[in-house]
Amino acid sequence: MTQPRQRRLVNQVLWIVVPFAVIAMLRPWTIRPLESAAKGAFDASAFAATAWPRLVREATQTATDVSEVTTAPGKPRFLRGTGTVAAVERQSRVGILRLQQTGSRPVTVAIQIGPVIRGTALRDASGFIEFSDFTNQFDYAGAANALNDYALRIVLGALPADTLQGRTITFIGAAGKAPVREDGAIEIVPVQLELVEPPGK
Repeated sequence: MTQPRQRRLVNQVLWIVVPFAVIAMLRPWTIRPLESAAKGAFDASAFAATAWPRLVREATQTATDVSEVTTAPGKPRFLRGTGTVAAVERQSRVGILRLQQTGSRPVTVAIQIGPVIRGTALRDASGFIEFSDFTNQFDYAGAANALNDYALRIVLGALPADTLQGRTITFIGAAGKAPVREDGAIEIVPVQLELVEPPGK
């Protein structure tokens, strides 16, 4: 092989080898563990247990009177009020306490008591639970279901719902985008329920 050809061959090899050598020395990359190994599956129950105290604080601080609700759909929000239990309805698994709130603007309130709570009002009424906080739509839906389950256990678990007709209840709860039912009652998912005892008790 002639000398000029040898030089050309050496130059070609250098053009290939030198850039790789420089990159190897500079190491312009970061080594991270696989995300699947570092991050476990979404635990909806743990999320609900952590979020619930904050949800209760927000509901207590921001709830507006239920009599201010209009028939027009709006942003999910927290509502409060006091009413007398007119009926305990168990015709379906979405049980209802039907309350009558009197005053300048009398309203009927339908409080979901289970054993099935429907909708996503608890999740959607909060100001701190965002879709962007979750990996996917399934986890976001799971968060709503877990909050509903938590309300069933914490708020309604010890409540003797079937014995409440005629009793007065103070409530705070979450209402969805279209809270007014076909029968005109305002439907909420409870965050707090308290019996108002008659004088002398």
